[in-house]
Amino acid sequence: MKKLQSSTAAKVCAWIVLLCAALGAGVFGVRALLSFQSVTTDTWQSGSRFYNARENRYRELIDGVYLTQRLELLEKKVEEGTADAVTYADIEALKENRAGVEEHFSRDNTWFRFCLTDADTGKTVGTNLAEGESMLKAVKDIFRSTIELSEESWLEYGYYDPSAYGYEIAPGDQAGQNADDTQAVQPRRLVLEYGVPEEITNVEIQDEFYHIWQAYENDRVSFDQFLTGFLNLGALAVIALLWVLWSAGHKKGRSEIVTTWQERIWFDLYAAAMIAAVVTLAFCTIGVTEQLYWSSTSLYAVQSESYDSFFKLGVMGAGALFAAGVGCGSLLLRTFTVRLKARCLGKTTLLCRVVTWMVRTIHDFIRFLPLTWKVVLGFLIYTMFSFWLLTQLWYDGGWILAWFLVQIALLLFLSWWAYGYYRLRQGTKTIVGGDLEYQIDTRRMPYDLRLQAEDLNNISAGLSAAVDEKMKSERFKAELITNVSHDLKTPLTSIINYVDLLKTTEQTDPKAQEYIEVLDRKSQRLKKLTEDLVEASKASTGVLSVTREKIGMGQLIDQALGEWEEKLNDRKLALVTTLPEGETWVYADGRHLWRVIDNLLSNCSKYAMEGTRVYLDLERGKGQVTLSVKNISRDPLNVPAERLMERFVRGEESRSTEGSGLGLSIARSLTELQGGTFELAVDGDLFKAIVTLPQAN
Repeated sequence: MKKLQSSTAAKVCAWIVLLCAALGAGVFGVRALLSFQSVTTDTWQSGSRFYNARENRYRELIDGVYLTQRLELLEKKVEEGTADAVTYADIEALKENRAGVEEHFSRDNTWFRFCLTDADTGKTVGTNLAEGESMLKAVKDIFRSTIELSEESWLEYGYYDPSAYGYEIAPGDQAGQNADDTQAVQPRRLVLEYGVPEEITNVEIQDEFYHIWQAYENDRVSFDQFLTGFLNLGALAVIALLWVLWSAGHKKGRSEIVTTWQERIWFDLYAAAMIAAVVTLAFCTIGVTEQLYWSSTSLYAVQSESYDSFFKLGVMGAGALFAAGVGCGSLLLRTFTVRLKARCLGKTTLLCRVVTWMVRTIHDFIRFLPLTWKVVLGFLIYTMFSFWLLTQLWYDGGWILAWFLVQIALLLFLSWWAYGYYRLRQGTKTIVGGDLEYQIDTRRMPYDLRLQAEDLNNISAGLSAAVDEKMKSERFKAELITNVSHDLKTPLTSIINYVDLLKTTEQTDPKAQEYIEVLDRKSQRLKKLTEDLVEASKASTGVLSVTREKIGMGQLIDQALGEWEEKLNDRKLALVTTLPEGETWVYADGRHLWRVIDNLLSNCSKYAMEGTRVYLDLERGKGQVTLSVKNISRDPLNVPAERLMERFVRGEESRSTEGSGLGLSIARSLTELQGGTFELAVDGDLFKAIVTLPQAN
């Protein structure tokens, strides 16, 4: 199918079929139009052709009456002896003309029937009825007319030379009067009855009425055939046109739409030229058809030997004009289709380019105006237009509908703007709430609000990218710490094992024994630091498994105090505990909670001032359990509380103690993994850690 669509031969054949079908449809259409009136009228005497032929006969008969009137006046001059040579010549010419009229209206030469009667005497002046025949039986419809042989009637029927009919008008006289009233021609009134028989029985009388009747009968028989031919060929032309439009722009070996020289012409200019050509050809087709319509009933035309060839040639000419119009229209539709397929209709339309440029210029001007100026400009336009409408309402109350429509339009615009602002606010709240992936929908949003929404979306995307980068960096650091710690474990384990072996040997040198103890202490500290690094890394990244269950907090504290009581006493730290009566149950992971308490007591033993007290309080209520540990710091706390919870940060900056700066960070991470909160408070040298966990029912 694609090959056939791109085939040049198929396109040429489609154009040939289109034009041939249009030519045939035009020929059959012209014949159908010529026959159309025959099938829409009840009788052959109802058409316009019969009416015109009858009126022409009537005018000719009136001419004959006036001709007879003049002939009588001239013969009267002959009788009175006032005629001259010119008068005798006119009489002979008038007699010949009257003979021609009588022959033309003879019963043997025409189907036109008439009866001319003197209105005053009732005497028949002239007729072509048979003897004893009446007009009522001779014709289908009787038409009557009164003829007054006076100057007024002469003027009415358009005879512009009154002297030719015996009327002499002196200067200053009134119309219809002579200078000598005694010689004035007295008006004469005649009654004319005329018509045409309903049935044509004698084919030997072939006047215009016979041809009208014959054309009527032939048209009634052939109209269905002409109409069928027109519809069939028209359908074929439409199919060919659809094929032409479907294949337009496609070329063998090319995947894109191929344009021609037609598409390089401005479409509106091309369309104007083609539409003008189509309209001109349509008028020409109608004109030729009209000429054929009237000539088909003309007695002088049909009696011509070449009329049949002329009629057929005229029908073919009208069909050719119709086909040419179809061809021009098809070319216009083809280039329109190609431009649509190539998506260049707007670019190749001059008017569209001009309008687009104007709209873009105005749009850019308004768009780059500040929002304040836009509001002011819009308000001024609305005020001026409303004032103009109100002035119109003063004179015409019908403008009230326009005024209401303007108010409704303003209400809809403000509602649209308010809804866009609402969507912007909701999106801003969502982003502020922490959903950095959220994107505000900017479709059908006012321009200024859309710009603001796009900026927020870009900020959201930037923040999300920054957070992702930070998380990536954190994961990288955590992985680095984990890997380094893992790599340190193997040699560290060997060092510890060899130190343990050295401790089992007897050393004679006291210095060697001292060195072994230092190695043992430092290796254990390095082991603890490595384990803290790994645990801090896992806790911060959330990869530790958490199994939350109902745990007795008091019992866990007692166990921890049992382990740390001796160490605290060595540092001369007095432990003061305040525990509620009965067991306090929390919903937590026992292993991780133990590590939190252990880190807090370890922090006290390392950094609390000797000779002071360490307070440990446990409270419960409102669905929460709070553990607080307070002590007096040995060194000044010149670091904010939030910074103390960061990794590798210690209260004293000299790093002379055994602390690694990871205990509080690990405690906070483990607490948060269990669904609790970890807070620090620093007041001078007073250090306070607060752990809050959900209470278990």
